[in-house]
Amino acid sequence: MKSGALRMSLWCALALGACASPGEAPKVDDAVNALVLPDVPTDVQNRTLVDFGGYVHLEGWDLSPAERATPGSTVHLKLYWRSVKKLSPGWALFTHVIVADAPKPYAYDDVGVLRQKLSPSDWIPGNVYIDEQDIAVPNTQSPDFTLAVGLGHEAVQVAGSEVEGLSGTRLEILSGLSDGHDRAIIARLATGVTPGEKAPARAEKRRGPPPFAKGRMPARPAGNDLKEKP
Repeated sequence: MKSGALRMSLWCALALGACASPGEAPKVDDAVNALVLPDVPTDVQNRTLVDFGGYVHLEGWDLSPAERATPGSTVHLKLYWRSVKKLSPGWALFTHVIVADAPKPYAYDDVGVLRQKLSPSDWIPGNVYIDEQDIAVPNTQSPDFTLAVGLGHEAVQVAGSEVEGLSGTRLEILSGLSDGHDRAIIARLATGVTPGEKAPARAEKRRGPPPFAKGRMPARPAGNDLKEKP
């Protein structure tokens, strides 16, 4: 009996449709309700379409400043995600700042109200979700940096044990601008720093990716190979 219940729990955790009742919606507060729209606003700065596994589309983004941000300054990013199909439990958004003089990207995975209060696994297909972030530009001597985003899977717990093979998984990009590591490229901004010169300001302490136990993705080394998938 116990083994049967465990198998059912495992199946529920892994099934892409999850085992929730049809039409069942998670309870959210007013702060999150304000971030849910029926469609992308017509005045969005940049329209795009990046398909994450047929489950989530990135359909637009606003960025300020849009071309140059010095080390220590703050970049305001607003992403518009559309839920297409129901995700299983354990998925989370991530944002990476990629600079040439750092061995790994800077992670800003848990920044913003949407990310702190509503997982992509709880999104309702058809809705558009506003994902706003204030990102501190790291202290770098690189002349530019890249903003990239995506969806990653947390460690799934069944009967107190992590299910192997899921932690660290990213939702595959089927179409749209990608860096080859299932991260959508948002923008590449100049820092105003000349290589070899000291950066004009210090940013907040580098935030590395939290450990698996907290359900966050390990950042992969920065890739320079941008590619557009068909």
